[in-house]
Amino acid sequence: MIAMGIASILLFAGCLRRLYLLGALGVAWSYCSASYAAPQTLIIVTSELPPYTSAKPQDSFLSALLQEVGKEMGVKFEFRFMPWARGEQAVDSLQAWATMPYVPTPEREKKFLFSIPLYAKRTMLFHYSEEQPSLPKTFTDLRELSRLRVGGVRGYYYESVFSDAGIKLSLASSEEQSFRMLRAGRVDLVPAVEVVGWNIIRTIFPPEEHAHFRVMDTPLNVGYNYLMTSRHYPQAEQLLERFNHALRALELKGVYRSLAIQHGIVKESQGNTEDAALMLEKHSDSTHRFFREGR
Repeated sequence: MIAMGIASILLFAGCLRRLYLLGALGVAWSYCSASYAAPQTLIIVTSELPPYTSAKPQDSFLSALLQEVGKEMGVKFEFRFMPWARGEQAVDSLQAWATMPYVPTPEREKKFLFSIPLYAKRTMLFHYSEEQPSLPKTFTDLRELSRLRVGGVRGYYYESVFSDAGIKLSLASSEEQSFRMLRAGRVDLVPAVEVVGWNIIRTIFPPEEHAHFRVMDTPLNVGYNYLMTSRHYPQAEQLLERFNHALRALELKGVYRSLAIQHGIVKESQGNTEDAALMLEKHSDSTHRFFREGR
């Protein structure tokens, strides 16, 4: 009986040792699995705004830039294209981590956080004329343009700005449609980020018409555009800080400038480069800085 009792104890102890070893192996397996797990995937929603964002990689500076940012962060970005309003709603409802390019406004800052600037830009007023244009070249107050027919894109920030100046906009559903309205003579002016506007002109109109498009000398807006994320997204502040750190690292390494040149955001001539930040300094005269908002 005693021998049987001792044997039972030894058998029980052996079982405990095996369970312990299996538990240790389980912990080790869990640790190794976590170490080699796939990188976190963050969804970014945006819309067509070449050369900044586009489903066509060659026309999407920000997609290329964020692929490099993701490598620095150790995450993977998944881009989804949808109308601007739907994209902002997706971020607000936490269906996506972020949207871009956007700018802070008092209303947006209540719900969203913003990255460091993605790029600097000028919003200009484009017009079309096959003859010598009769429009003024400059203005100091938007109300000076009240006699003109002004187009624009529905949902863009400048709707309220023109409304405050007493100017009713003829709104289109896209930048491309807005420029088609201008070319057809249905409006006299359309606002657009300068790089975006000229890209649309080169893309959808025949070469012989390009020279008939012009911009007023006075910028409507000089400012920056940003990535925007919800304040309520899990670890929102930590993720945004990592994003900002990675973006700064790419700027220091020269990766940002290289991609910007590749996508026509930075112009290179005679061995010198002039980026959007330098352009901003040149054209940010306080007389012409009516507001500092973007898309």
